[in-house]
Amino acid sequence: MRIVNLGNRVVNTYLVELAHGWLLIDTGYPGGFSRFMRKMKKNRIDPDDIKIIFLTHAHDDHAGFLNELLGCCDAKVVVSKQAIEGLRRGQNCFDGGCTGTLSLWFCRLMKLFGKGKHTYPPVEHMYEHRYIYPEAVSQKELPGQIIETPGHTKCSLSLLLDNGFLFCGDAAMNGFPSTRRLSIWAEDIGAYTAAWEKIVTLQPAMIYPGHGKPFPVSDLKRYLPGIRQTKLLRLK
Repeated sequence: MRIVNLGNRVVNTYLVELAHGWLLIDTGYPGGFSRFMRKMKKNRIDPDDIKIIFLTHAHDDHAGFLNELLGCCDAKVVVSKQAIEGLRRGQNCFDGGCTGTLSLWFCRLMKLFGKGKHTYPPVEHMYEHRYIYPEAVSQKELPGQIIETPGHTKCSLSLLLDNGFLFCGDAAMNGFPSTRRLSIWAEDIGAYTAAWEKIVTLQPAMIYPGHGKPFPVSDLKRYLPGIRQTKLLRLK
C-alpha cells in the first residue's frame, strides 16, 4: 500500500493508494490548496483520482481547504455528523482547554500573532450531499474500520486500515509543542483518555498522527497512566 504525505512540517496530509483510487486523510490549513495541488502534480496524481476524503475532525488545519478541493474533484467525504456544524461555521470549537503548560503558551503565542481565531472557508451547502457518515461506509469503499475517538473534538474519527495502519488525526500527536504523544488541546479529557484506551485495545501496527512522524501503539500504552491525570488549562 503506497502512502504519500503531501503535508508540511506542521501538519500531515496523507494520500493512501487503494484499489479503486486514492484516499485522502484530511486537507491542511486554509491557504494551502495551491501548494497541495503542486505536490499532487509532482507525484503525478490527478485530483479526480481522489475517491474518498476521510476527515478526522473539523479544525482549520485539517479541513482548511476542503471547500476548494471539493470544487475540483468528485470525492465523497467520510465525516462525523458531529462535524457538520463546524464545517458550516468554518471555525474551530473552543470548548475545553490546553493539555499542558507548553501547549498553553503555544496557544497564547498563536493568539498574539493573530492566529487565535482558527477560521477557515466554510464548506458550501451544495457539497453536503457528498458526505458519508461512518455507519454508511462500505468495506468496498474503505477497506478498514472507522473508529470514533472523541476527546480532542467531539467529532474526531480515526481510521484503522486492514493492513493495521491507524490514521488518528489529533487523537494523538508526535511533535512540538506536544509531549507524551498528547494533543495540545482537548475538549473533554475523559473522552480523550477513553479514545486512547480504545486505540491501545485495537493494537494497530503503526499510528499515523496528524502532526509528527508515525509511532508504535506501545507509546500510547506507556503514556496512558499519566494522561489519566491530565488537567485542562483554560485559554483566556
